[in-house]
Amino acid sequence: MAGKMNAADSRTRSSISICIVVGLCCFFYILGAWQKSGFGKGDSIAVEITRQTDCGILPNLNFETHHDGAGIPSEAYSSKVKEIKPCDASYTDYTPCHDQQRAMTFPRNDMIYRERHCAPENEKLHCLIPAPKGYVTPFPWPKSRDFVPYANVPYKSLTVEKAVQNWVQFEGNVFRFPGGGTQFPHGADAYIDQLASVIPMANGTVRTALDTGCGVASWGAYLLKRNVLAMSFAPRDSHEAQVKLPYGERESILILALEGRMNLALELCEPTSADDVWYKEMETCVTPYPEVNSPEEVAGGELKTFPQRLNAIPPRIASGSVPRVSVASYQEDNKLWKKHVQAYKRINKYIDSGRYRNVMDMNAGLGGFAAALESSKLWVMNVVPIIAEKATLGVIYDRGLIGMYHDWCEAFSTYPRTYDLIHANGVFSLYKNTCKMEDILLEMDRILRPEGAVIFRDNVDVLIKVKRIVAGMRWNTRIVDHEDGPYVSEKILVAVKQYWTVGSNGTMIN
Repeated sequence: MAGKMNAADSRTRSSISICIVVGLCCFFYILGAWQKSGFGKGDSIAVEITRQTDCGILPNLNFETHHDGAGIPSEAYSSKVKEIKPCDASYTDYTPCHDQQRAMTFPRNDMIYRERHCAPENEKLHCLIPAPKGYVTPFPWPKSRDFVPYANVPYKSLTVEKAVQNWVQFEGNVFRFPGGGTQFPHGADAYIDQLASVIPMANGTVRTALDTGCGVASWGAYLLKRNVLAMSFAPRDSHEAQVKLPYGERESILILALEGRMNLALELCEPTSADDVWYKEMETCVTPYPEVNSPEEVAGGELKTFPQRLNAIPPRIASGSVPRVSVASYQEDNKLWKKHVQAYKRINKYIDSGRYRNVMDMNAGLGGFAAALESSKLWVMNVVPIIAEKATLGVIYDRGLIGMYHDWCEAFSTYPRTYDLIHANGVFSLYKNTCKMEDILLEMDRILRPEGAVIFRDNVDVLIKVKRIVAGMRWNTRIVDHEDGPYVSEKILVAVKQYWTVGSNGTMIN
């Protein structure tokens, strides 16, 4: 009799448990649907991305149970979110460290006024850079190489000023880029064919290229189909029309150049670090190559052809030239990032679909994220923070990837809405005591396209603060457990920037 009563009690408890679980699932489903309402005009894929990051894909996001958030200021959990207002509509193409009006206040000698000049703290904008009214999702690649919606770049002056150079033409409601240029009147393809007759572009020997004074970056855009990545530097042009053409709309690789002083000299530079270049005065000397033991030896080590060099041991690591990076740690880093990227693709199935063409890694390390993500459908700008423990930009280029040094306390040298996907691994822990979290997030919002996505990877305490700030920036977010389970304090925060533009009275228009 006692056994029967115990069995009945067990069934009753099981039924109650099932009811509680079902009830909680229904509650959180309704709550999630309510929170994710409000997407604007862009395409519907962003809605799907946010849905995919919900508990239907990766359940058990109860990280609070395992990490009590000790040491987090109480305001981090406050229900009141600071709403960040939009900037005036005149700031749609604002590039903070290349502001034309600010540049005019600097000396003209040695082209100092054309260099990078960032505003001091008391002059920084603390508002959201708006997209132009009517902004639409750019065309997918490779159509975006040849066509850009006029609504995204509503300036026709360049089509008149550069008409004889066949750079860009206005047709209907789009700009068309015929592939012409000052140096290649017969088109970029024909020009590249000429170069390929003397430069080995077809077999992977040439993987990266540098294009200075790039116009509208047609050379770099057409090199991509030959599996060559060109870092295109646009001159900081005082011509208003060219400055206002956001090259990122063509989904090409471009950095605003610092037109400083560069003189030809034959002297060799002093044996200091060639990577110590951030805000350094350019010296009139040539950086020497690494020493070799024979005429046949390649200075710095011989690189494999691409794509083999992507995961091969870079010569500078094999020789021990990179402090605190060994062959074993490099291989382990590659394995780790393959694991991380697979997790990202489970969270967001559009990562390798062509949806995200322009990708940035804000703290690239050895380039493992970009290497694991390698695809003809996208390219990655690898950024090595100047305060990072290891100077790894050389390793990134050895792998056939591209990147640059940067200080995230300042604005990045690119136009607004350049990137479709941003990856921020440990960025806010790195800059914890260096600059304001809100300033970095505002810069991320500036360079991210409407309905673009962000993947944060950091300690849960940090991500809680990030989540609270971006809630006031019209980003939808979801915290996801680490691949190794809920007991790992490092988490993933997935965010999608909502679509909005600014009206004439400064209000947001969905």
